[in-house]
Amino acid sequence: MLNFSSKLGVFLLSASLLTTSLPHQHTYADSSDNQATQPDLQSYIVGFHSQPDENLIQQFGGTINARLQSIHALSVSMTDASAHELALYPSIKFIEQDKQVAMEEQIVDSNIYKLNYPKPEELGQESYYTGNGIKVGILDTGIDTGHEDLKVSGGISFVPDTISYNDDNGHGTHVAGIIAAQDNQVGFKGMAPNVQLYSIKVLDDDGLGQYSQIIDGIEWATQQGLDMVNLSLAGKESSYALKLAVDEAYKKGLYIIAASGNHTNNTFSEDQSVYYPAKYESVIAVGAVDNYNKHPKFSGSGPELEIVAPGVDIYSSFMNNTYETHTGTSMATPYVTAIYALYKEAYPNKTTAELRTMIQNRAKDLGAVGRDVNFGFGLIQAPEMPDTTSPTSPENLSYKIATGGKINLTWTASQDRSPITGYNVYRNGEKVKNLLYGFQLTETLKPGFYRYEVSAVDEAGNESNKSLIETKVYQLFPDVPASIWYSKYIYDLNARNAVGGLPDGKFYPAKNITRGEAISMIGRALKLDGTPRNTSFPDVTKSYFASGYVATMTDRKLATGFPDGTFKPTQTISRGEVIALLDRAFTLKNQQSTTKTFTDVINTFYAYDAVQRFASVSIANGYSDGTFKPNNPVTRAEMAVFLSRTIEESN
Repeated sequence: MLNFSSKLGVFLLSASLLTTSLPHQHTYADSSDNQATQPDLQSYIVGFHSQPDENLIQQFGGTINARLQSIHALSVSMTDASAHELALYPSIKFIEQDKQVAMEEQIVDSNIYKLNYPKPEELGQESYYTGNGIKVGILDTGIDTGHEDLKVSGGISFVPDTISYNDDNGHGTHVAGIIAAQDNQVGFKGMAPNVQLYSIKVLDDDGLGQYSQIIDGIEWATQQGLDMVNLSLAGKESSYALKLAVDEAYKKGLYIIAASGNHTNNTFSEDQSVYYPAKYESVIAVGAVDNYNKHPKFSGSGPELEIVAPGVDIYSSFMNNTYETHTGTSMATPYVTAIYALYKEAYPNKTTAELRTMIQNRAKDLGAVGRDVNFGFGLIQAPEMPDTTSPTSPENLSYKIATGGKINLTWTASQDRSPITGYNVYRNGEKVKNLLYGFQLTETLKPGFYRYEVSAVDEAGNESNKSLIETKVYQLFPDVPASIWYSKYIYDLNARNAVGGLPDGKFYPAKNITRGEAISMIGRALKLDGTPRNTSFPDVTKSYFASGYVATMTDRKLATGFPDGTFKPTQTISRGEVIALLDRAFTLKNQQSTTKTFTDVINTFYAYDAVQRFASVSIANGYSDGTFKPNNPVTRAEMAVFLSRTIEESN
């Protein structure tokens, strides 16, 4: 991040964070084998902050091959271990492999693979997004237009007394390379090498500028029809004029992506806050993460932070056809800009707000769950590989149940490059609807469980993979609010057609349930034959609503009558009787060996074993005073809880 000063007299003089280290693709390690043999010599270019110190190279056993005077560097041969130690000296600006060797193989920054960017072996014959046709402006110190790894489409300078938009600092060139270093087998490859790159010089050779220059640059980008601008710069103070400028540009469709700022504290505070213009809502505020996806102490934090990207030890292009490793939110910002370019190419018809929301939703959550001050929405992720044969599936498939057995199915538009002409809706494997430009379906269904699938169809007739959701349709009861703890059990049984309401449409959860009603609920849940018929009990005739279930369950020895030959179907059923019935009708899949003692259920009680089994898996629990109250009547809500839990726990 470079900083700029305000014409209002507010200024910030701190420089961008730089690290002097070896390029990130090299590692160094000592081992017993290395100590026993002479290490191989490697060729390096060693850059100095001022004049090269040849004595220092010799102290580390290095051999000088050439003197590169224009960039204050030496070409040397030394061991990896020596190079690693040499990099720690304050006089060293950079160390990299000699470009005479490195230029033969293009470097791809491994950081991009953490961002969902496909690896070469994953591409196969498929193409991936490259930012083709997307115009990106770099508001910075300029871009080295002579760099063999960068292609600049044009630009302008707003720095006083400076006509050229060429880079005279190096910062802008480093930023540009992260975005758009060419895929040309030379040096380094950017994430979006085919964007049209524009150099908008707003910072001088010291990396300083004024708010008015930033405003000029943003206005120029809008006038030229650019899609997005990268601002790896920040100021501490707000500006009404600057806010007006970024807000207006965002309304016109310009993505403004800015660094959150570099600090020294590692805990969020007012001094650690997001700087300007990133702090403004119309600007995408970018923070940094290190190589372990942790929050580095320098990265600006605050509620305005939107997204993070790698910002530690980032290797990219530099002036005079060189490459350097830098650190800061300046380096994280172009990663985000590059990925925005890929999304803009992938989804050209999305509005600025729609694309921004998509990128937020697809970020990899880091730190605290959800958006937080150190990571925003999370680590930005590149778009998925394009499907060249069919559209992508609809997203966010969900449903709601309304009164009268209505189900309302909704989804969001297919995120696809090709135009979508409609959606096919399938229920239980059969297509029930073809919707043109619709994103919801309402049906009235009987209670039950239904499998819905929705696919997108493009203008060529290609159908996407189906998005799937399992639904549960049930009757809503006015006296069973969704917030009450037992509602899910009642609605589960209603969807299974095991229980319904009374004629007035209510459920009456506190009403005691009878033996006949309990038998009917269990019989329906088991899908037994409930055809009305005469039974062996004189008090259960064919006209009784549950006669079929009473007959079937007694025939199967799942239920019994009383010694006097009656069934007493209208008698209130007790907790002990219900558990005994459920124990005979279902086999639990997870029976615990432990027993639970109830003071009022002794081992001679007829349902003692059943109570133990059902209590051990929390189907039927006791009371806080240690009792089970086996003779207490069972309410309709309690029966629903017992039965629904039993179905869930049974084979």
